[in-house]
Amino acid sequence: MDSRSIKLLELNKIVDSLQQCCATSMGAEIAAGIVPHTEKDVVAQLLQQTAEAVAVLDKESPPFSGLTDVRDDVVRAGKQGVLDARQLHRVGAFLVGSKRLRRHIVRHGEKDSFLWLAAQGLVELDDLAQSLAEAVDNDGNVLDSASSELKSIRRRLESGRAKLRDKLDSMIKSPAMQKHLQEPLVTQRSGRFCLPVKSESKAQVPGVVHDQSASGATLFIEPMAVVDINNDIARMEREEEQEILRVLSDLSLQVGSHAQELVDAVQSAADIDLVFARGKLALSMDAVLPETGDSLFIDKGRHPLLPQKEVVPITVSLGGDFTALVITGPNTGGKTVTLKTIGLFCLMAQCGMWVPARQCTVPVYKGIFADIGDEQSIEQSLSTFSSHMTSIVSILKEVDNQSLVLLDELGAGTDPVEGAALATSLLDYFREKGVQVVATTHYSELKEYAWTEPGVQNASVEFDVETLRPTYRLLMGTPGKSNAFEIARRLGLSEEVVQGARRRMHGDSRRLEDMLASLEAKRVETEKQLAVAREKKLETEKLLATYNKRLEQLRSEREKLLERGRQKANEVVVKARRDAEQLLTELRQAAADANVADLERQMRDKLKPASSSTPGAKAPGQAPDRDDLKPGQRVRVLSLDKPGTV
Repeated sequence: MDSRSIKLLELNKIVDSLQQCCATSMGAEIAAGIVPHTEKDVVAQLLQQTAEAVAVLDKESPPFSGLTDVRDDVVRAGKQGVLDARQLHRVGAFLVGSKRLRRHIVRHGEKDSFLWLAAQGLVELDDLAQSLAEAVDNDGNVLDSASSELKSIRRRLESGRAKLRDKLDSMIKSPAMQKHLQEPLVTQRSGRFCLPVKSESKAQVPGVVHDQSASGATLFIEPMAVVDINNDIARMEREEEQEILRVLSDLSLQVGSHAQELVDAVQSAADIDLVFARGKLALSMDAVLPETGDSLFIDKGRHPLLPQKEVVPITVSLGGDFTALVITGPNTGGKTVTLKTIGLFCLMAQCGMWVPARQCTVPVYKGIFADIGDEQSIEQSLSTFSSHMTSIVSILKEVDNQSLVLLDELGAGTDPVEGAALATSLLDYFREKGVQVVATTHYSELKEYAWTEPGVQNASVEFDVETLRPTYRLLMGTPGKSNAFEIARRLGLSEEVVQGARRRMHGDSRRLEDMLASLEAKRVETEKQLAVAREKKLETEKLLATYNKRLEQLRSEREKLLERGRQKANEVVVKARRDAEQLLTELRQAAADANVADLERQMRDKLKPASSSTPGAKAPGQAPDRDDLKPGQRVRVLSLDKPGTV
């Protein structure tokens, strides 16, 4: 990639934003050196990594606390160097952070994804992390819990110092001593506890003189009564220092035994941080994942360095049917911004970054070259035209059929006829080489060239003649007018002068401007009609939505009514079934009762005496006399065991 073009397209400012999204110094260091890749597979992998980061960030932000660059420390420990307490604490904090980040990614990331695999390089050394946490703190102190011996020494030290303080306090409070002291306080000199004694009282306070004041009026004397105690304290302090050194040496050896693992873990943390930084940047820009393809297409792209509330999105395409795009229109209309947006989007994508657009497809270019802005080289005594030509000459030496070239104000700065001819010839050359090129210009000849030449497309930035302001909209397929006459007229230039200027225009140029004016008028009218059609479409869609909503409500109400009807019918059926079953039960009971009554009657008939049942009846089992029988008389036929009537 051409470094000058990258600078012109301001990729460095995007990289600055990327660094600010990094959570670690290691990630920011890698981000600072980021460069666009030219291999399609690599670019696709980088973009997919960013997609993984965005997916994880949507769930929960990853933890990066404690992940500092400890590579120098662990390398030193690996060479048997002794780390101090602060360095060991940094290593311990890194171990805690490494474990936390690893588990976060394993929990939220997809298995075998880049982030998941990178997290496998993070270390989990729980025993070492615990040893370091028990031994040192963030302030660089070695804790009592570092070893039992250190804890014991410090207890004895505290006891000795308390004894010393008590002894010195008693001396200060002594009336006999107070008259010899400059101040009733205890101070330290050369690590020994002393009293500030008046110089004339030196003989009255026996002891070791360690210092004197600048005036010589005060001597700092260690009284003989506390010399032995001070000696004991000094000895124990040396023991403390030796034990601390032993603890630090032992911990450093433990760290050194894992030096390579830790160095690799730092690199893994940096790689992971950079990927998440790209994801954070994408979310902050409301960006999308750009696809890679053979043609360029940007839908509603917003320049990432412009205030998002002010930027007007552009939709632009390049490749396929045309490999050259000529953008025309007035100054300050957004032509240069369009060039920079195209180039910056391609560079960002080839760095693995998402782009702020609704949709985007970019080729993976081997080279992206830009000549943008009005430049004069005072040192080389070059005019603007010469400076542009020098830049274009260097571009011509580098381009091939996998290059993108962005040229601002092509052919400007010299005679318009010659400049237009030269610009047209350059576009022909780029097209013959298979180079994709986007150029801005004011020349009418280039508008005609793009209108008539196959493989070249016109585009323009819109300008509102009524307000004399650009709208910054990019119109594909439409050449732009210079609008010089209209602007001059509205700014107060007399109509006579304007018409005189029109008459002096070359006939072909005048016809072209008239044609463009006609096209512009038709385009504006078409857009108005389209706006009306869209408004009616929206109204129709709203009305249809209202009807659909009402229809859905009616269907819902009908279903509710049907459901209530079904429930009511079911209740009626259930009740009818219940009533029928009850009636059937009653009928069965009645039938049973009838059978029992008939049986009882039969039994009574069998058990009745003949005299009480039938006149002239004989004893059971004996037939009555004929004379005793009368017509209509009820009798029982014994042979049939049935009742009957004579």
